[in-house]
Amino acid sequence: MPLPPSSYWFEAIRQTLQRYEEPLLRSVSKRLLKPRNQWPVDDLINRCVDTSDPTLLDRRLKELEPASRQVLALIGHSRQMLWNMGNLVEMVVALGHADGLKPLFDLLEAGLLYPRGGEGKVRSFEQWLAFANEGSLLLFAHPVAAGRAVGEPIPLAPLPDPVLVSGPSLEADGLDWPLRLAILWQMVIAAPLRRTLQGEFFKRDLDRLTQNALLNAPGSEGLPEVPDPGFLAVGLAELEELLRDNEGELRAGSLPELWDEGLPATLQSLLAQLFRLATWNALDGWRHGVPGGNPFPSAYLLALLVLSQLPAESWVRPHEVQDWLTERHPYWKSEDLRPSRQEYWTPAFLLGLAFQLRLVQAGRTSEGEWAVRLSRLGRWLLGVGEMPPGEPSFPKTLLVQPNLEILAYRQGLTPGLIARLTRLATWKTLGAACTLQLEPDSVYRALESGLTFESVLRLLEQHGTRATPSAVVDSLRTWANKRDRLTIYPAATLLEFTSPSDLNEALARGLPATRITDRLAVVASESAIDYSHFRLTGTRDYALPPERCVEVEDDGVTLKVDLTRADLMLETEISRFAEPVETSGNHTRRLYRLTPASVASAREAGVLLATLEQWFFQRTGNAMSPAAQLLFNGSQWPAPALKRHLVLHLSAEESADGLMQWPETRSLIAERLGPTTLSVAEDNADRLRQRLAQIGIHLAE
Repeated sequence: MPLPPSSYWFEAIRQTLQRYEEPLLRSVSKRLLKPRNQWPVDDLINRCVDTSDPTLLDRRLKELEPASRQVLALIGHSRQMLWNMGNLVEMVVALGHADGLKPLFDLLEAGLLYPRGGEGKVRSFEQWLAFANEGSLLLFAHPVAAGRAVGEPIPLAPLPDPVLVSGPSLEADGLDWPLRLAILWQMVIAAPLRRTLQGEFFKRDLDRLTQNALLNAPGSEGLPEVPDPGFLAVGLAELEELLRDNEGELRAGSLPELWDEGLPATLQSLLAQLFRLATWNALDGWRHGVPGGNPFPSAYLLALLVLSQLPAESWVRPHEVQDWLTERHPYWKSEDLRPSRQEYWTPAFLLGLAFQLRLVQAGRTSEGEWAVRLSRLGRWLLGVGEMPPGEPSFPKTLLVQPNLEILAYRQGLTPGLIARLTRLATWKTLGAACTLQLEPDSVYRALESGLTFESVLRLLEQHGTRATPSAVVDSLRTWANKRDRLTIYPAATLLEFTSPSDLNEALARGLPATRITDRLAVVASESAIDYSHFRLTGTRDYALPPERCVEVEDDGVTLKVDLTRADLMLETEISRFAEPVETSGNHTRRLYRLTPASVASAREAGVLLATLEQWFFQRTGNAMSPAAQLLFNGSQWPAPALKRHLVLHLSAEESADGLMQWPETRSLIAERLGPTTLSVAEDNADRLRQRLAQIGIHLAE
């Protein structure tokens, strides 16, 4: 979820305390509040939730052991209140404390850290830990206490040795990932991403994520690449709720309102989500389904904090940061660690992702090696520096051209403007000057989101370097007017006629209907229809299950539709995988045929075999025909073999049984074709003739 406000976490504290059994609640509140009276349970919960007084919290922090204060400081630096318990333990051990759990239990008992997940009452924290599954071992911190703990000394020394950088330093504009997320959002608006039951993406969607040139665009500075950027975008988009899971389909949500608050707030949220990212890491890229823990969130934070403790102007090589982690982090210190897990991933993280998020600057040493240091914005995001001064704004950053193309100069883009442009136009290229295309679908999408023709024009005029061309204004007005002509009926009756001429005749006779296609008309109120003027062939109640109205002919691919029983959905359904067949005469029947081309188009459009099987059962009452299965799924079957064989014809079934059973002839017969016919390979014909001669059987020539 996007970075929540403090009020969210105070409500989470209330819900968690309500799960504590009374003895545990009183024990926690005794350390947090030090009450002098025996307050009722509800009062205790309310007072604990309302505990945000800095003076009181500072006193409680001083009462903690240094290791416990360091845990809260780590959480405060990350700006992510919710952490996996295992990652917190890893960081405690990396700081030199032998017992990684003790500081966490100390904070739980002090009411400054809370368990997240699990069900039922919490009798003790040991009981919660024993019964919680791995996925629910989550802890969240008191937001004010975590913020007050920032500044607590964190023992990271000795630090890597600084190096000298010659030449200019590089710093990104921080727009890379808002732009990639916007492009992913547009991709999913067009068609959702679908997952299998195991959580993997279907091949079609894997290709979309890996082959989209904008989503996977490399950096322009020659720095190390981020592995699997498309899947990283999916992981961040889910956490930011740009994408929402709906029964195995990832559908587009809303673009974050937080983007309107500017670049620092946007990057702050993306940084916090890195520590909750489970499906991607800087070593493997996409890692869905990989067993075992995920040590990278704790390693990311420690790597950034190592940079934060160096002097502001000091540079360090990324691989030396990883060497520091290897010596301290319990995952990389393990003697059982495979060599593939010991490869350097910090260049991809620091010079790739962290650079693109504007957390670090990059520069080259005199030997030509890359080195990094925290940027001013990065120091502020980690809570070790002041907010950098605002940069010059360039509100006039769009050039709208008569061909409906928008040129967006990157120096004037902001996350908020990126979000507004994403709703309005389709991203085509990225670079110092990005290009977008105004299209009917994109403009309709903007109008659906609440924009109007006037507000769209105002956006282009406000940020345009020139007046909006009249051709563009006319196109926008035309598209907006078309949408405004849409009529919404809270209830209506649809009439389907057998031919366009029948519909024309009905309208000429005074039917109070509105034509919507050449054979369909809609009537707002059924009471206005005089049915005595019509011969009804059928009525449909769309709340009922689909009608069985299709017959499959003997060839298995020709579908005969009974129009007297078919509903309006059928034509849309069947046209996804079959082609219409021209017929004449019978107005109550219509034919469709499955062809290799129509079935291939269906697969490309995302139609699944299971979906087609269900359709056949619902619409025909029978299983999918073997011929249809062959066209749809035949390419996935094992390759058939075409072989030359002879057919042995016998006069009696008993003769065939005997040849199949006798070991001397059984090995020479390829297969049984029928009661009295056997298949024999040409190479075995002479030997079979000899074996049969031994028992007095001679083959007829």
